[in-house]
Amino acid sequence: MIDFASALYLGLRHSAAQLGDYAALTTGYPASLVAAPLARRLAADAAALQGCEAGMVAPSTLHLAIDVFEHLGRTHALIADEALYPVMRWGLERIRGLGVPVAWFRHGDLADLARRIRLRRRGRPPAVIADATRLAGVPVPLARYVALVRRHGGLIVIDHSQMLGLMGASPSPRQPWGSGGGGALRLAGGDPAQRVLLLASWAKAFGAPLATLCGPAALVQAIARDGPTQTHSSAASEAALRAGLHALEINRVAGAALRARLWQRMRRLQAGLRWLARGCLPDLHAPPRDHPLQHVRLATAERTMALHAGLRDAGFRTALLRQFDGRHALAVIVRANHRRADIDALLAAMTRLAPQLPDAARQARRLSSTPMEEPQHV
Repeated sequence: MIDFASALYLGLRHSAAQLGDYAALTTGYPASLVAAPLARRLAADAAALQGCEAGMVAPSTLHLAIDVFEHLGRTHALIADEALYPVMRWGLERIRGLGVPVAWFRHGDLADLARRIRLRRRGRPPAVIADATRLAGVPVPLARYVALVRRHGGLIVIDHSQMLGLMGASPSPRQPWGSGGGGALRLAGGDPAQRVLLLASWAKAFGAPLATLCGPAALVQAIARDGPTQTHSSAASEAALRAGLHALEINRVAGAALRARLWQRMRRLQAGLRWLARGCLPDLHAPPRDHPLQHVRLATAERTMALHAGLRDAGFRTALLRQFDGRHALAVIVRANHRRADIDALLAAMTRLAPQLPDAARQARRLSSTPMEEPQHV
């Protein structure tokens, strides 16, 4: 089966042979008591890559969300984008359960955000929580967010899991994603001292099962010291830490070439989707987005679900998403290790399936496919 559902964008896989031998997966110590040497090294390297003063490592973004919101809930007024990714929402739901209020602003609406900031709890600076990209797939105007909260002594919390390893500093026609793969702050040209906290899963482009939090040194150190998961949960495993360091080495040596290859594969898929929309699938809607995660939608949910099922039967793995607006989309994820022939075979299969799809004007039979309960993240 040709896989277009995996989010290992750069195609990185960290085999046991590549990671080397180690004595134990975990030390048994909580991170707040003893930080493993590899964790300290990875945290420092992650901060340098992302253009921040300091960093910390955790097993997942959920661990970090719990720690960040526990800390900020005592000192800040929390204001979050209504289209926030579910894992970040779970962290906010926990803190709301502890009695900390959370306000929501309309997705990507700076005017509504400014209004929410004016209405916040008196005496508390705002902590604005958002994803690094809007639903349309374009980066949020991070500099404008920072300028808005700076006037009120606040800060920004950004989940840039879908940027890290892909986008970086100084984008240009020759390097549309910029250089380095450092993510949101690098792309925005931000200052390391800015009040921006960057959360990121490394299980996307970097293929490592861990997450990092990077930002101002004093704030990151306070969260690392006091975060509840830092005391009550296991730290990232030795294997995960080695995979993260291995990913950074690959990024240093071959990251630019991998991103260039991925960009070419993505453009090949986009061109093919446009050709299908002009011909055998005129109801195909694939909003242009400069990201490997492409969303394909047909006129009805039944047609989209039938396309997903037909591709599965033809030997192609894709993902079915229920989007923020309630509609369904087919997620087709391009990776740097896809061959041109893989892209062409997928497009050919879609062409063959087009006449077999349910008519858009009538209700089709219910399919067994269950969409992922996941809003668009890019």
